[in-house]
Amino acid sequence: MKILSIRLFPFLISCILCLFTLNAHAQYKISGKVLDQGKMPVPFATITLKKLVADSAAKRTVLTDVNGLFVIQETQSGKFMLSISSIGFLTFVQELNLENKKEVWNDIVLKDDQQQLAGVTIKGAKPLIQQKTDRTVMNVAGSVLASGNNLYGILAIAPSVELINNKLTMNGKSNVLILLNGKKLPNTNLETVLASIPGTQIDYIEFIHNPSAKYDADASGGVIEIHTKKNTDLGWMAGISGNVSQGYRTAGGINTDLRWGNRKLDLTVSGGYNNRGQIQRGYVKRELFQGKEHIGDFNQTVDLSSGKGKDKNLSGSLNYQLGKNDLLGVDISLISANLNGLGNINATINERNAISQSKTFNDAFIQIDLSNYNIFYKKTLDSLGSNLMLSANYALFTSTQKQEFHQNLTEPNGTEKKYMLRNDAAATYNIYTGTADYTKNFNKASKLETGLKYTFTDNQSKQSAEVFKDGNWTPSGDALNELGYQESIFAGYVNFNQQLGSFSLQMGLRAENSTYSVVRGIDSSYFNLFPNVRLDYKLNQDYTSSISYAKNINRPAYESLIPYELFIDNYTSIRGNAFLRPEYAHTFSWNQLYKKYSLNLAYTRRADAISDFISYDEKQLRFIETKGNFLAQEMFSGTFAFPIKMTSWWSMNNRAALYYQIVKSPAAFDPHGVQRRSKANVTLSSMNSFKMGEGLAAEISAYYSSASIYSIYDMSAFSNVSMGISKSIFKDQASIKLDASDIFYNNYRLARTNTAPLITEGLTKNDTRRIRLSFRYTFDKNTKVKKARIKSDGNSTELNRLSL
Repeated sequence: MKILSIRLFPFLISCILCLFTLNAHAQYKISGKVLDQGKMPVPFATITLKKLVADSAAKRTVLTDVNGLFVIQETQSGKFMLSISSIGFLTFVQELNLENKKEVWNDIVLKDDQQQLAGVTIKGAKPLIQQKTDRTVMNVAGSVLASGNNLYGILAIAPSVELINNKLTMNGKSNVLILLNGKKLPNTNLETVLASIPGTQIDYIEFIHNPSAKYDADASGGVIEIHTKKNTDLGWMAGISGNVSQGYRTAGGINTDLRWGNRKLDLTVSGGYNNRGQIQRGYVKRELFQGKEHIGDFNQTVDLSSGKGKDKNLSGSLNYQLGKNDLLGVDISLISANLNGLGNINATINERNAISQSKTFNDAFIQIDLSNYNIFYKKTLDSLGSNLMLSANYALFTSTQKQEFHQNLTEPNGTEKKYMLRNDAAATYNIYTGTADYTKNFNKASKLETGLKYTFTDNQSKQSAEVFKDGNWTPSGDALNELGYQESIFAGYVNFNQQLGSFSLQMGLRAENSTYSVVRGIDSSYFNLFPNVRLDYKLNQDYTSSISYAKNINRPAYESLIPYELFIDNYTSIRGNAFLRPEYAHTFSWNQLYKKYSLNLAYTRRADAISDFISYDEKQLRFIETKGNFLAQEMFSGTFAFPIKMTSWWSMNNRAALYYQIVKSPAAFDPHGVQRRSKANVTLSSMNSFKMGEGLAAEISAYYSSASIYSIYDMSAFSNVSMGISKSIFKDQASIKLDASDIFYNNYRLARTNTAPLITEGLTKNDTRRIRLSFRYTFDKNTKVKKARIKSDGNSTELNRLSL
């Protein structure tokens, strides 16, 4: 009763003030009930009534009570403007004419979408980019460039993200946790997995720079949370979309989705099929050494222009409302993708002035399949939203890689030799995850989150390499038929949020115990605590400042630990490292948010940093790419985001960032020496939105990054400019779009290493410059009643470690 009285106090005070200012002969009464989309009351919303007279500034203001109710009495007649506002909702505006009615009543729903309600027009459009103190939000559903695109293409133009040659970084840091509706996406062939998810299914993406302790400690590079569109209404809605694109090769796809719901059940199903050409062109230059002696040069051209890929995806979600406070749900997602890489790799080897020529036809096939099953139960415990969430996940991931090389070698004396090599590597992962999360909301200012998680991962892998000799395929070297990996992780966390006046404090602690064993590797067990703290200070409505610290871990990707070898070509291979150790990161950040302008300063130090490394096989002239633990990596960064409203129809979202990196690694010829490298680089991005009326919209996205360093590599500058235009047709039930990506064909980086014996230079160009035509049609029959939707994090960390 005491709490209720406190909540009613602002409403009572407002009513008393109104009574004192009204004439005793009040003639008109304006009252109503303010609701959200789920028909729940919106308490303490601000109600303003202002008379529409040019020289009048008189207005009345009251608050809704705890049940969303409000009452205003007015003695004058005429035209008035009624506005209702509340944090998290669009402002509602309605014109009233009190000459015709002495009493006006409305049930008013605050929404963030367009709707016609009882003669009231509510219009709202989310901005493409929204800045917050700990994250950036990209509202994909309203983006022109998203239609007909896939998730890989969308992330490639997203703010703070660099996605190039299958490597993703955010704010200059790798090891980014990628979640799709709370479940982790695998990093295995990241381009293939992301390309199989159509942009039409994406609602919005959150780029979380300072994740709390609720997220797994693996998120040292930040979190990208991808949210797909959900069924928010009773009734049904279905859509179908298709696209065709042309670059060097032709590609196309079709996607469908169905959403249906009643007051008990809520069902969403979506699927898609995409067929795309695949090219990979580039070159590699190397200097050849024996010890410290330079003995020659190696030059190679790559033209894999005959490749093709197919992606299929199917996902479904079913929620069942057991009771008013109990929800049971099941999620299933299936992804199947393959890639066929065909083409020629030619090399010239100059070894002590003896020149050899190698011409190789490369036939490579990659198939990945991911099945992810999740069941969850959520119970709401009180009216403040306290809840208990239980979930269980099972994921089955299989990867098959088959390679065949046909090489013609012309030796310095003119002798021609033919070699045939094939390599077959397969891996199967079974990942079991169970979680329990409890959230206690004490009041609007205090919240406690705590939870437990257990994960068991089992991997079975094998590899066989064969050479064609005397008319038969003969095993080459040791067949690795007994490779594998097992890991168990127990985790628990507690996270507390408290608002004290202008201050908001978030404190979290996560504990994790890991036990793992690698066949032909090492067994290990370790325990860690990961603190996380953030303090926000809100000076006023416009300005907020926050400071944070977090400790994180980066465990080696599963396949980085398995010591089999995959061939890129006859002179380059990838090999796992069974002796990799986890790295630890400490991040400090300071963020300023003034209105829509954001400034972030951050420092990150990574100990035992997991980075790319190259070893050199002098006899085979082969570079072997692997992962190793560097001594340390440090990064200082400053990021400024500044939106500009150019005109009523042109909006810009701009971002400028400065990074300074320091990399410390063991010296090449001195195991006790330290090699130190450092470099500063800048990135600039601008996303421009044009709303031209009558369903016509356009966007232009531009990104530039100066030269930088990554692990042992010096990376060249690169840029990406894309643009698109769309038109709504058939009374907004359909849309057609034309867009062009990587217009100047500069979305690639040249990589160099400059320390003997690893002196190399190379670049790879994919089929990124494309023009695409897309079409989408939506069928729907809905009653506008919002359904509750929830997500389960489940095995969100483990899938991210499925990396090649």
